[in-house]
Amino acid sequence: MFRSIHGKQFLKLLFSDRLEIYSPGAIPNTMTVDSLALRQAARNELITSLLARCAVNIEEIAGYRGFLMDKRGEGVPIILSESQKISGRLPEYLLIDDSELKLTLFEATVSQNKMCT
Repeated sequence: MFRSIHGKQFLKLLFSDRLEIYSPGAIPNTMTVDSLALRQAARNELITSLLARCAVNIEEIAGYRGFLMDKRGEGVPIILSESQKISGRLPEYLLIDDSELKLTLFEATVSQNKMCT
């Protein structure tokens, strides 16, 4: 989900136990933080259309998907499932003052860290 507000930028903060990503703008339409994984809304149809036509040429994920964006509404469910696999925790979404969305991704578990070395 891409969002921008003139004069504001995405902010990424890396801590020893988590990554926090701040995205300017409210959640689109009538969505809530709780419904992000269940509903989809494109803020930029041009980017959405372009990503749906860009073939994936990365060997690691080529069998998994054919294009950078195979279908709408898959981003948040992928973030949830992959974060659960890596850290053993679901990421946390928080809407701040209806003007900024914060996503917190937690560090990998010890067993996952051993697999990465």
